[in-house]
Amino acid sequence: MKNKKAAVFLDRDGTINVDYGYVYQKNRLQFIEGVFEGLKMLQDAGYLLIIVTNQSGVARGYYTLKDMNDFHEYMLKQLEKRGINISKIYYCPHLDGCDCRKPKLDLFYKAQREFNIDFELSYAIGDKIRDLALCDKENVTGFLLTENVQEKCCSSRIIKCKNLLQAAKIIVNNRGEND
Repeated sequence: MKNKKAAVFLDRDGTINVDYGYVYQKNRLQFIEGVFEGLKMLQDAGYLLIIVTNQSGVARGYYTLKDMNDFHEYMLKQLEKRGINISKIYYCPHLDGCDCRKPKLDLFYKAQREFNIDFELSYAIGDKIRDLALCDKENVTGFLLTENVQEKCCSSRIIKCKNLLQAAKIIVNNRGEND
C-alpha cells in the first residue's frame, strides 16, 4: 500500500500519566511532567499518536469497561484542550491467555492495518520492556522510560531515557534519518 504512515506507539500508565496502580478514576488523572510538550512535538513532526495499553483491572474486577472508557474519554479531552490528538487507544482488558496483552503484538498489528503504518518509520515508548516487545519482532526503535538511564539495555533497538519529552526530542531530532 502507498502512503504508509509513521506512528508513535505509547504505553499509557507510567508513560503518559502517573501510574498509581489500576488507573481508572478521572479525578485522579495526573499527567507526567513534559507529556504535553512531548506529544505535541511528535504530533507536529507528523507522527500518529497511538496508545496501546494493558488494562487487566477490568478482568480483575477493579473497574468496568465503562469506567475505563469514561477515563479514556476524559483523558483524550484533556489532551485535545492542549491541541493533542490521539488517533486511537487500543487496550487489552484480559489477564492472560489472549493475543492482545502486551508483550503479545496483536494490538500493534491491528493498528498497523487500520492506519496503514510503516513500522520502519515508527517508534514505541513505554515504561516497561513489555511495552516495547514490538521492537524485538519489527524494525521499530523503542524508548524505555526509566530513571536508571546509564544501565545497559537489553536490546540494541531500545534507548533508555527519563521521560516522554526526552524521547520525543530524540525522535524529532533524528527525523529523516530513517525516512
